[in-house]
Amino acid sequence: MTLAELLVGASISTTVVGVVLAAVTPVQRSFAAQEEAADLQQRARVAVATISDSLRGAGLILPYRAGQRGDGAVNGVFYREGTVGVLSGQANAYARGLVAPFPSQSFFLADGDGDGLQVMRYDGLDTTMPVVDNVVSLGFEYFGDALPPRPLPPPEEAPQSVPVTYGPSPPALGTDDADDSWGAGENCIIGVLDGEHVPRLNVLPSTGVVALPPDVLTDGPWCPDAAHPFRFDADLLRIRRVRMTVRVQATSTFRGRTQLLLRPGDADAGGRLIPDQEIRLDIAPRNMGRGW
Repeated sequence: MTLAELLVGASISTTVVGVVLAAVTPVQRSFAAQEEAADLQQRARVAVATISDSLRGAGLILPYRAGQRGDGAVNGVFYREGTVGVLSGQANAYARGLVAPFPSQSFFLADGDGDGLQVMRYDGLDTTMPVVDNVVSLGFEYFGDALPPRPLPPPEEAPQSVPVTYGPSPPALGTDDADDSWGAGENCIIGVLDGEHVPRLNVLPSTGVVALPPDVLTDGPWCPDAAHPFRFDADLLRIRRVRMTVRVQATSTFRGRTQLLLRPGDADAGGRLIPDQEIRLDIAPRNMGRGW
């Protein structure tokens, strides 16, 4: 074989290898992108399932962290974006100050190990654990009964009881609860006017289930009362639905520099770009609004 034949053979081999690599590389990138996209969807599902399961069983929902460490109420913080506290048990027991708000669960965002954020879960005691990483945003909107808790006619078999449409029942007229600062016959949701029980909370615009903006959830009146260390706004007893929004992102190598992403990354090939995924879900806490 002559030198010319060797050079021609080598040239052909190099061309073939180049063509093969050019075909294989995009396939490898595509497989990697598919795995990352599947992981992104799984992380979104985990975040939504974990938080929504907790919210569905809530007895009381707080728009801030609750527990023995960093409790919002203790620190005078009654609303925090992207944070929700979930208490099980009976909302009316919390409203009367009969039980402490822990153990509980709180979900919020914190700085992660990578270039994104982590959804964290705090158990109300000593433990805070990550739920998912590479989260872009976490948000909660609250919707509740437009009508305030209202006193109802007492039943014939118990004329001294004071039933209400929802929330803790007040004492009978002329009866004072020594464990709170409200007057005789009153509690955090019901006052007394001209010898009759009347609602303390306002009627909100519109009817049915309406949006509860932060100013409604942070202006009082306070349950059990304003002096209690674990007080909460009585309007939180209105909550009937929570709208949760979770947005997750791919790792930096699968995010390009595009305005379609909240956090641009380092991807340099169109076939590897993976967009953020956002899930919005309405959750109805099944225990909220129930009489106890």
